[in-house]
Amino acid sequence: MLAMEPLGLTFRLVAVVLPVALYFLLLGLLNSRRRPQLLTGRRDFILLTAALSPLVLMPVAEMLGLSLLHVGLSAIALLAGVALLAPRGRSWVIYNLPPGQIRGILSRSLDSSGLSSKPAGSAFALDAGGLLRISHFPLLRNVTLRLDGASPETAARVEEALTASLGRCRAETSPMAVALLLVATAMMLAPLTLVAQQMPTIVRLITDLVH
Repeated sequence: MLAMEPLGLTFRLVAVVLPVALYFLLLGLLNSRRRPQLLTGRRDFILLTAALSPLVLMPVAEMLGLSLLHVGLSAIALLAGVALLAPRGRSWVIYNLPPGQIRGILSRSLDSSGLSSKPAGSAFALDAGGLLRISHFPLLRNVTLRLDGASPETAARVEEALTASLGRCRAETSPMAVALLLVATAMMLAPLTLVAQQMPTIVRLITDLVH
């Protein structure tokens, strides 16, 4: 039993750290692409939730135990939380795009799609109906766009035009992308090193199970 305690701690640490490390790796890769990367707001939210969910599920599992019922209830609660907190309407996140470029790209995208618009503060008001809001997260060099009050057809035209415009843009790898990749690598190596240290115990347990 004493040998199982550090082994269990190691696997719990891996279960928590590895998804976060993979998320940082993905952010680093998105911010090091040669062209800006467009994700839907829902897909971006799912990636973040998948990375952080072990931080919530592991303490719950520790309190309730690892029975099939408790795992199922925890998964249902997590899915319900995702459904409640997921972005409503149409939204997009653009990675590896300097904030100063987004207004020009949006203006060209809307013009090319035949959607007349006019600036409205930090947003664009579409003549066809709808307001395209802009927000920035400079640390990760990403821009969030949210379209309110527009029809599904208008949203589809905006997304198609954005995809085409971003495909013609050039992007440079930012220092933050390099930092994210280094952090992700370190976070993945740390738990793998712990697992390697526990290999004799793992081999012994497997051997006992086989025999």
